[in-house]
Amino acid sequence: MTTRTSDSVLLDELRQATSDALAAVVGTGKDVVLLDAPNQRNVGDSLIWAGEVEYFRRLGLRTRYVADRRSYDPAALRASLRPGGTVLIHGGGNFGDLWETHQSHREQIASDLPDYRIVQLPQSIWFQSPARAQRANRLLGAHPDFHLLVRDRESAARAAAQLPDVSTSYCWDMALGWRPARPVTRGTGVLVLARSDHEGTSGLSSADLTGALDRPVPSVDWQNRGLAEGAWHALRLVPRLVHRFPVLRRPALRPLTTAAITGINRINIDGGVRLLGGAGLVVVDRLHAHILAVHLGIPHVLLDNSYGKLKAVYDDYTGRFSTAHYARDLDEAIALAADLHDQSRR
Repeated sequence: MTTRTSDSVLLDELRQATSDALAAVVGTGKDVVLLDAPNQRNVGDSLIWAGEVEYFRRLGLRTRYVADRRSYDPAALRASLRPGGTVLIHGGGNFGDLWETHQSHREQIASDLPDYRIVQLPQSIWFQSPARAQRANRLLGAHPDFHLLVRDRESAARAAAQLPDVSTSYCWDMALGWRPARPVTRGTGVLVLARSDHEGTSGLSSADLTGALDRPVPSVDWQNRGLAEGAWHALRLVPRLVHRFPVLRRPALRPLTTAAITGINRINIDGGVRLLGGAGLVVVDRLHAHILAVHLGIPHVLLDNSYGKLKAVYDDYTGRFSTAHYARDLDEAIALAADLHDQSRR
């Protein structure tokens, strides 16, 4: 088993490799825009966003315009990004037909901006429909300078088979670029963080680990509470208002959207850190609950999602972290969690 020191070394190596891969397709010291910025509750997207921001800083990239799916405006983007700049699309796990609105959005971006280099930041790839994959290949492949980054070898293989006309290369999940603002003191409890959407097929959300671990085990999905929840809802209004009222798209007001998106994602991350940081052991079926546990040094057991997303990343690189333990099914996850819990009490 690796040590925490080697975990830190591994994280530094992955960050350097990611910087190198990003520099190869985007460059350094350039003007960029970031589209499809996260504006939802998913802490995973917020961690990716924070990692993206850190890599942009590291490479000297100057972000001239930020928009989520609703506030995106091609005219405002063109007014903000001079020729030679690069359009970046937020990474994650929505490339394919499981999350159709995001897929259609990136295809619209490619149609709107044929004269800019477009880089899709690291994604997992999954199409259920061959016809939908063919459409994506046709629309994105028609762009003269569209480049797709994938974050695991399984996605690279799918891209090669389903998106043969799209330029593709490998890059690690950018949430690994995030750095905790301060050390987190781990708790002693056990927590289950389980998906409640259509990617959640592990059975974890309805499992009861109380008997196996001989203590109450709360089960939650990502959440904010108290004043943070109110602030989160207030900030989410800003991009919606920008979408509804064109007058709010004036250059002088564009920083409002960036500030709102920044605030939304910081609230998400702070809530995620509080949630996981209060536990000494977590069982998860969300990829970025796994990655957040890696960052916080929390022993954890992970189960897969509906199409193998977690295992693909785990097999490629995150499985090398000492705190990560993969389970093939729910019974194995419960057994692993019980064993880890027993070890922590010795």
